[in-house]
Formats: sequence, structure tokens, C-alpha cells
Amino acid sequence: MTLIRQSGIRKALLERLTARAAGGAAALGAQQADAEPEMKPDKRFDRIAALAAMVFDAPTAAVFLVDEHGPRPSANFGMDPAAWPREAALAEAALRVREPVFAEDAGDDPRLRIAPSHSETGPRFYAAAPIKTAEGEVLGLLCVGDPNRRAAPTEQQRRLLCGLADLARDELARDALVAEARQRSAVDQGRAELALNAANLGDFEWDIETDTLRLSERAQQTLGWRVAELTADRHGGLIGLIDLEDLEKVEADLLEGLTQRGRFLIENRLTRPEDGRQIWVMCAGVLVTGPDRRSGKVIGVIEDISDRKADDQEREALVAELDHRVKNVLASVQSMAAQSARKASSMDSFLKTFSGRLKSMASAHQLLTATRWRGAGMHNIAAAELGGLAPGQTRWEGPDIALTPRATNAMSLALHELATNAVKFGALSTEEGRVDVRWRETAYGGLELRWEEAGGPTVSPPTRRGFGATLLEKVTGRELEGAVSVDYRREGVRVLVTVGEGALAKVPQGPSTETPPPPPESLTGASAGAPDIERATRVEGLRVLIVEDALLLALELEAGLQEAGAHVVGCAADVDEALSLLESTIVDAAVLDANLNGVSVAPVAEALRGRGIPFVFATGYGDSKILPEGFDAPIIRKPYDVTQVAAGLAAVTGRV
Repeated sequence: MTLIRQSGIRKALLERLTARAAGGAAALGAQQADAEPEMKPDKRFDRIAALAAMVFDAPTAAVFLVDEHGPRPSANFGMDPAAWPREAALAEAALRVREPVFAEDAGDDPRLRIAPSHSETGPRFYAAAPIKTAEGEVLGLLCVGDPNRRAAPTEQQRRLLCGLADLARDELARDALVAEARQRSAVDQGRAELALNAANLGDFEWDIETDTLRLSERAQQTLGWRVAELTADRHGGLIGLIDLEDLEKVEADLLEGLTQRGRFLIENRLTRPEDGRQIWVMCAGVLVTGPDRRSGKVIGVIEDISDRKADDQEREALVAELDHRVKNVLASVQSMAAQSARKASSMDSFLKTFSGRLKSMASAHQLLTATRWRGAGMHNIAAAELGGLAPGQTRWEGPDIALTPRATNAMSLALHELATNAVKFGALSTEEGRVDVRWRETAYGGLELRWEEAGGPTVSPPTRRGFGATLLEKVTGRELEGAVSVDYRREGVRVLVTVGEGALAKVPQGPSTETPPPPPESLTGASAGAPDIERATRVEGLRVLIVEDALLLALELEAGLQEAGAHVVGCAADVDEALSLLESTIVDAAVLDANLNGVSVAPVAEALRGRGIPFVFATGYGDSKILPEGFDAPIIRKPYDVTQVAAGLAAVTGRV
């Protein structure tokens, strides 16, 4: 353990404690200055004093222990309590010598001179041995006295007196060890209590023999049972609180854990008597057996894990919902691919149609991700699907009403199909054509959208129904809880899309106010046009490194870039492989997947920047915070087509 001295606080604290102790000692000293030394008997020292008197065949013996006020009698053999002041004064004089003292007549020994008032009645013969630690610290004195003058003690008597003084020292050392152990135990207990409180854990002790359960204050708070001691049985005890569905398993796990491993860890539900609330608790304990290995007790901790269980359940629900959505998306893509292929006249037509619809789904998904799948606003949906059309030829206007996730996908596909048809056959197939999109709230709480084309070629009803028409008339209306009607007027297509109230995202409302909130602001937008693909995809001869962990995607991107005239120098699936290719290959530009199987592509981006090689990020993440920070590079969102990647590479290499 590292010792950290916080000098300022520590010094101030020590000063206060020292001042408090000094003040207390001064007050005590003032009270006891004129008082006689107080006898603090100790039977162990009584025996030592009696043995010392017997060794010298003396009438009196005593043990004095030193405290902050001087020597205090702790054991007495044959002394009159009235003589304590005199004996204490004589002991204090002997302690100053710090060595054994043997005086045939204390009055003639200059080392034992004391106040005249004490010396007149003091002992004539006096023998004393200091009680000292191995380091020489004087703890007290063992002394023997006789009112009569005596001859010098024998060598054996001297050794025995010093040996008895050492015995007293050993007793004091044992006391110190016990006190230290108690203090250490108190500190450990305090530290444990702090740790338990910090971890929000309550502790308990279960005496198996008596079936008595003792609960700490925190454990009582957790269980909602303000009883410090109770039984563990089913009837009126702790087991009776456990949920009946969990009870059998709890009892089986408890028995198996304690008998097989000597410990257990259980999670279960129980009902708090205090408020009737059901909570989840974690209970862990260890068996401590007695010397006979039959009796014993279980000590352990208990924790309220209701919040964690709620988080786990929410996480499981989210995973289940994610699984459901992914399967729905895959099923939708599969169905869309099959329907598009069935209606397509050629492979090229299928690829273009299917790719466009897939990108429409991806843009809707990105909008929903930005709102954590709470829904998307109509203005953003229109901008995502119509913003890349011919510049200025498409306009949209309406309140920014939010649609549910399901309705967002349906509306995105509807606008995509209408825009695709307008570009191929309708108003947007000529430079003079225009498309006007407007939507409004309806009286029944839904939404009504009108699509109107003008200025294009003369319109006639189609002789062949494609998947797009089927998607609009049969699927979109149902997904929007409304309907879709298409009117093929000679001057331009008119489409009416109605959206039911249930397809609108419910925005949480605050407390009601006297003044109703204003209606959503009407927003407008216009198409800005797409980049010139012919100019934007000039990548002929460009040496490109692809860093992508999805093999199929990397192969498709490699084939597409090579068809566009680029030379793919290599495809790397991880950081090490990419850095190795950089060391051994000449690279003009790179396409970097932001996340390589859970590992950031940042080291590769840093190496490219250090070499002055431009690059673009390709990612499926909608949140830019996921991308490596500190790099000024274009971001291409998945799913993408090769033309988008080629355009990005052309831009960063200055070929646009």
C-alpha cells in the first residue's frame, strides 16, 4: 500500500488532536495535582508483586506503571494505601536511575533522595527493577521494601527480581498486542463498512445452529425490514419474503452451494414488508465453520439489483427489437430484389432500379437513426429523396410533421418511385419540367401530400404495370394507414397520398397551457442537383488502396473501381494488413472503412496523412462521432454505389 501524506490537512488535523489531548491532560492534571496516586489493580501484577516479596522475604512489594502523570500503583502486596504517595515518590526516584537499584538503607542512598515529608516514614531496605522494553523504554517499576535495614541481597535475589520485572514487561507487551489487534480490527471493520456503503451493499450473519439472522442497517434498508435480528425460516423469517416462483431454486442453490463449495451467490425476487414493493436482490455468502466443523455461521452481503435487472431486461428487449428489425429489413430487401428482378427488362435495368430503392431505404434508415428511431420529419424525408434531382426543377413545402419509423420508410420509397418515374418519363425528363410537392395536416389528424408535375412530355396511362406502381398503390397506402391515388393527366401526373393519424409520430406534450401551441412551421425546399457523374468519377489510372473488413463489399468495390479505370493495389481487412501494404506499395488514394471488426481505422488514416496520401471514409455509422477524430476527409455512407466512391476519390485527388 502506498502511503500518501497530505501535509496541509494532516498537519492541521494532528495539531488539533494534539491540542485537544494536551487540553484534556492539562485539565486532568489540574484536578489531580494534589490528589494521591490512584490505585489501578491488576491481578496479574498482584501475583508478580507477591512473588517478589517472597523472594526477598519482605513485608511489602508493589508494581508501578508509568503514565502521563508519573508512576501509578498497579499492584500491591502488604502496603498501607496511606503510604502510596511516599512509595510513588520513591518509585519515581528509582525510575530516574533506569537500572536496578538495591539499597540496604534507602535513606543513605543519594539516588533515592525524596522529599523529607516522605523519607521519614519510608522503608529502610529497598530493591527495585525497572520494567523496560527491548528498546530501553521504561514502562514501570517492580519494587520490594522493608522498614528495617538489611544486608545486601544475594545474586540470585537480584536475578529473580529482574526476571519478575521482565515477566511484567511481557504481560504489558501482550496487552499492547491485544490493543493493537483490536484497533486494527476496528480500522478494518471501518474500512469494510466504507467499502460496503460505497458499493451499496448490506451485510448479514446467519448463525446456522440457532437459525438467527443478524442484519446491518444497510441490509435492513435494502430488505425493507427494520429488524436487526430475525430467523431465516419460511414462516415469519427472511425466506418467507422470497417470491414463490424463485423459492424452490433459491433453497436448492443455497443448499448445494454451502454443502459443495462452502459459498453461494444467488439472485432472486422478494417482497419488501415495509412498502410491499418487489425488488431483485443479489445475495452472496461464505460458510465459516467452528472447531468441530459441525456448527458454523454464514457471513455475506446483500444488494438491491433491481436497476441492473431492469437494464438487462431493457437490453434484451432492444436486442430482440433489433433482431426483429434486421429480419424485417432483410425480408424487405429480399422481396424488393425479387419484385424488381421480375419486372426488369434487363440486368442493367434491374441493378439501377434495385440500387436506387436500396439507397432510398438507407436514407430513411439514416434519418431514423438520427432520432433514435422515434420518427423523421417530412421536410428531411423530402430533402433526402428529392434534393439530388435536377437543380431548381423540384420544390416542396409543408409543415415539418414527423412520421413513425414504418411510415418514414414507406414515404421515402414513395417519393423515390415518383422521382424516378419523373426523371425517366415525366416532367424531370426535360429541362422545362417542374415538380411541385406540397403537404398539409388534415382535419382528421392525418396528413395529405400532393405531387404535381408540369412542363414535361404529354402523359398517357402506362400500358405495363411495373413494381413501382404496385409499390405505390398497394404497399405504400397500407403502410401509411391511408391511400395513394395516381392520376395520369395529359399535362402531368398528379398523385394524392393520404396518411392516417396512426402513422404520425406522437410528440410528447408538456402540461396543458391556456394558449395552444402554434402549428408546425411550413418549410420549403428545392432540388440542388446531383454532381456531374462524368466529370466527378475521373479515376483512370488512380492507384487505390481499399481497407474494408466486409469481403463481399470489398470485392464489389474493387470490381467497380477497376471498371471505372482505377487500379486497385490491394484490399486490406485489418489495420496491420493495411499498414503493410502502405509500406510495400505505391498508393495514390484510399477508401477506409471507419471500423474494422471493432478496431478503429485511425492508425491507417494517420499513416496516410503522414505520407500526404488523400483518402475517403466509407461507413455504415450515421453518427459522425463514431468516425476517427482529427481527419478532414469526405464521408460516404453505406450502402453506396461505385459512382459515389469514385466521385469522392476524384474530389480528394483534384480530378474534378
